Amino acid sequence: MAQIDNAICIGCGGCIDLCPVIAIAMIHDTVTVNEEICTKCGICIKVCPVRAPYET
Repeated sequence: MAQIDNAICIGCGGCIDLCPVIAIAMIHDTVTVNEEICTKCGICIKVCPVRAPYET
């Protein structure tokens, strides 16, 4: 599953827009990953300009 390092996330929304299973959302100005939906495809990691998402 992907996690987001919100300390470096700039909130651009790229990961949210490109997640194929809609597992990433912005909730109260914090990007979160729904672990029940995430398929570990890695797209969020590839598209992030600051490398905030990481795989656990």
